[in-house]
Amino acid sequence: MTKVTLIVGANSMSSRLNGLVEYTQKVLFDYKIQTQVIQVNMLPHQALLTADVMDSTLQSYNEQIAASEGVLVFTPIFKGSYSGILKTYLDVLPQKALANKVVYALGLGGSHHHLLALQYALEPVLKELGTEELLQSTYVVQEQVTKDDINGFLVSDVVKQRINQQLEQFYTRIKAKELKEEPRWEKIV
Repeated sequence: MTKVTLIVGANSMSSRLNGLVEYTQKVLFDYKIQTQVIQVNMLPHQALLTADVMDSTLQSYNEQIAASEGVLVFTPIFKGSYSGILKTYLDVLPQKALANKVVYALGLGGSHHHLLALQYALEPVLKELGTEELLQSTYVVQEQVTKDDINGFLVSDVVKQRINQQLEQFYTRIKAKELKEEPRWEKIV
């Protein structure tokens, strides 16, 4: 079964960013893709802040990423950049942790003024981590994700459509990689 890891750089579980995470998981489930979520704010703080790459918890999450065919990165956008929480985790990943993986980044910001934050701040870091298959990022304005006490998070239809388009490409690229890696047996005469 295809495995994908979602790295979430929100500062709390109540963040609207988790509305994007939940919606994305539902779509990936429809594609029969197993998702694993890393909530960076739940990782050992001391190990993150001191970049303790020997910490067993961080190592197990890094192994989870290594075993994934794809990685989705979610971040709030603060002051024109991705979150510091996310940065602390990206710093403890092995140098080429995203090599041979399809990667897709999603950001949630307060206004359209930070529209290019993903392209100029986060994407270069993801490329430095080895990804060669980076899909076009999706930037979402906070007002497009609301929280409802009854239904949880509600994502606007416009955002859903944009995410669906990227996830379709994500799925197609992962399946293409699997076909390339599938062993081919030939009859030897």
